[in-house]
Amino acid sequence: MDHSYQAWQDVLAEEFFGRQHAGHPTLFYVDDDVERDLRHGYGLEEPLPSCVSRFLRLGTADPYSALDEYRWRQWKQDKQGVPAFLPLLACSVIAASRMVNDLNHRATTYHARFSELLTGDDKQLGSQNYEPISRMWQVLASWQHSQRGARGLCTLPAPADLPSNRSMIGFAQSQALLSGADRSFLPRLFRSLREHGTTWPLPGDALLAQIEIRGMEQYLSKNFRNALGENDFRPLLAKLMGNYAASWDGSDELVPAGVTRAELVVRLDAGRLSWVARLRSAEQPERIDLAGGVVLERLGDTAYYEVTGLPAPDANTLSKGIRRNGDGLVLSRPAASVLVLARDDVLGVWAGTDGFRPGEAHVVLAAPAARRDVQRLLDRAATSGRSADTGKLAWVPQGWSLHKPVVFDDTVTLRAALKEVQGAVGLLEPPLQFKLRLEGGLRLAPSLDRSLYLRGGEPQVVLPDTAEGTGVLLVDGKERPELRKAVAAGRPAPLAVLRLEPGRHTVSYAGATIEFATADQALVEPKVDTVCGFTVVDGAASTTPSVLDEGALPAGVTGADCSGVTSRDAETTMELCRRDADEVLFAAADGRLWTLRAPDQPDWWAERLPDTPAPLRFEAGFHGIGGWLLERRNGRWRGRPVNPGTPKPTNTGNPQAWAQAVLNAQQASGEPSWAAYVQAAKELNR
Repeated sequence: MDHSYQAWQDVLAEEFFGRQHAGHPTLFYVDDDVERDLRHGYGLEEPLPSCVSRFLRLGTADPYSALDEYRWRQWKQDKQGVPAFLPLLACSVIAASRMVNDLNHRATTYHARFSELLTGDDKQLGSQNYEPISRMWQVLASWQHSQRGARGLCTLPAPADLPSNRSMIGFAQSQALLSGADRSFLPRLFRSLREHGTTWPLPGDALLAQIEIRGMEQYLSKNFRNALGENDFRPLLAKLMGNYAASWDGSDELVPAGVTRAELVVRLDAGRLSWVARLRSAEQPERIDLAGGVVLERLGDTAYYEVTGLPAPDANTLSKGIRRNGDGLVLSRPAASVLVLARDDVLGVWAGTDGFRPGEAHVVLAAPAARRDVQRLLDRAATSGRSADTGKLAWVPQGWSLHKPVVFDDTVTLRAALKEVQGAVGLLEPPLQFKLRLEGGLRLAPSLDRSLYLRGGEPQVVLPDTAEGTGVLLVDGKERPELRKAVAAGRPAPLAVLRLEPGRHTVSYAGATIEFATADQALVEPKVDTVCGFTVVDGAASTTPSVLDEGALPAGVTGADCSGVTSRDAETTMELCRRDADEVLFAAADGRLWTLRAPDQPDWWAERLPDTPAPLRFEAGFHGIGGWLLERRNGRWRGRPVNPGTPKPTNTGNPQAWAQAVLNAQQASGEPSWAAYVQAAKELNR
């Protein structure tokens, strides 16, 4: 790929998936006017369609393979970056925005416009070539969901939500339903409707009905009006509008340019409702000051902040919403008549969530206007928590009803009930899944191999939301009866119940396959994409190393050749150091000085053990080196010999620092060996 393609990729990534969209729905809307404005605004020389068309492999089964290969190469360099096929997807949206009746094509014709845009010929690229692009859309959606809102909330529909006759082009069309002008108009529309509505947010169907009743569609784009009158696309438009309404915080703009949004989250802890803020941003300062004396203070090394200076969550603040402005940041929570709490793994308490999580317990609070909708949903789909809790709990907002614990064991039933009930709960669907993936589990050595799990701690497999829903889940090529119930209910299927043997395993569903491995201990080698070594020509190895290709690899010399080295059987001495020491030093006999720090608790520790252990000591290993281990606690130094030998400070390390440390700790021990170290330090310090 040349510079112009990467320049377009960078521009589109920043414009549509930048961190300024954190917590807000993002629409990848590109038409001819937007393309021209971006090109001129960012100083790009080549138009987007011609830049993409130069890399098409026309006449092949997959004309877009070069672009997909480039995406894979970029992914290897930055696995968290935006997938590098945005220019091609942007062209697919431009083609969708051109779907109107003209002299050559009907309004429903898509592929001819897409082909004409990229090749100048409306027959070069047909529907038979388009499947790779639909897969790219799903990869983009999966990536955006994996960012947990930090790059905007995904507005791409699940495959199951697309009309059967639009199963491939529907992704691009979904992004062309609302133009930039439409989205600028939405806050005015929402404000007008909320002033006369009894609950907020209104579900998408109700929003569309109100638009038609009030004749407000005249202020919206032609694509919006066309989708409004099309039975196949009206449900998709309703869902899109509902998502925007649920995230609107009462401001005049949905996403102010360059302004980061911190989301207010309700926390239930020790019988009290309070606020915390979640900041989905690359920069997370320790303290943030906002207007009106509101202060955010970061909670440890997390994305959450303690909030002071706001009125506590009650019926008024929950129903009307809250917004506070700061320097380049807005703290807000949209108005809502239903509050759903679930256990938060980071906070360790109940906290607000955007949707129901099948199989988990929830606390559901409903305003009087939403009580009927909540009860209808629970009666149709909940396994427990259907009856309202009539106990007088002080933390429940006045007039609101309480249900707990609410559990939905069947995802399929839950989704159907949400679509049927709509109302105030219609926006609480479980997160969409675009691809087969593994979730949870106990990884043995994630730094070496992220697909290696402890035997008995296998992950759960999450199935994608497919249009048919009739795929068969296979583990190692076989259907497993133990997983049928979970698959039928649409929940993550636990692989640990299969008692798999150690080794490599595969999980397959609807044509997609994932590999993972299990073992009783972490004996793995790091995976490498390239091998460095010394090429061999006529039996002689080169004097300089290089990257070995496949041809040179079998004959090349890799690794270290230790055949001429005499081994030293130096034993490793293991010592236990106090974690509560103010300072731990090791003064070596040769004049080197080390500061020993307690290692951080590994990530897997909390996952495997029910309680967080707090050991008093940590291990330190000394291989082939002698000296004194020094610990300072409560202002007093204590020392222990570790193969001390005779001190002979040299210029190997920093003799002056060594001498100063030894003299500071000269009362650490009364042994003759330590006295020799102190005497050597005094001589150095003269």
